[in-house]
Amino acid sequence: MDKKEQSLLNYYYEKIVGNTFDEKDLYGFLLSIRKQSKEIRSLQELMDFVILREEHQGYVKQYLSETRKKFESLGKTKSAFRIEDVFPFKEIKNGLNKALAAAELIGLSNEQVNDVMTCLISLLQQVKIVEDDREIGKLFFALSNKQIILMAEVEVTQNLFKKTNAVFPVLTANNSYVDIKKQDRYDTPYLFVDQLVEVISHEGKLEIKYP
Repeated sequence: MDKKEQSLLNYYYEKIVGNTFDEKDLYGFLLSIRKQSKEIRSLQELMDFVILREEHQGYVKQYLSETRKKFESLGKTKSAFRIEDVFPFKEIKNGLNKALAAAELIGLSNEQVNDVMTCLISLLQQVKIVEDDREIGKLFFALSNKQIILMAEVEVTQNLFKKTNAVFPVLTANNSYVDIKKQDRYDTPYLFVDQLVEVISHEGKLEIKYP
């Protein structure tokens, strides 16, 4: 890393630890820490997915494809399945702090990593899910009383004549930003399928602007 690259990384890092960053700053941070993340799968995959979006053909795309196949197998087998985040919070935190340590920077706290995750979720909304040159779904922002969620909606074929859509979480973060009323006792999230949500910085904390 040359002096200019270090200067750019330090700039975005100081915004994160100083609680003055937003989703646009996170985009710059991901670009500036990319070299330190080459051997960290979770970071590399998420960065590539943010930057390359639907062109990316790595693990995240594989995860979406495999989850779609699990939904298509419902009713054909007796096996149940549980949907987990593509990468757990702890793995992303450890990866981020390992990359920062390589750049001789102090690691982030759980709250700071949650802020990063929230911006990351916002950056990935509206990514199209493409398979065999055909759009089969997309990612979108979802919000509940307790969580910020990157949701996937994918087309599922259960037989030759029946198609439906499956909706499932891909990444989650704690919602410490918006006091939003629960829709029901299950805290079913509000879905922003076609509307854009933006994560901004206001007076030293993140805010979520939604329609």
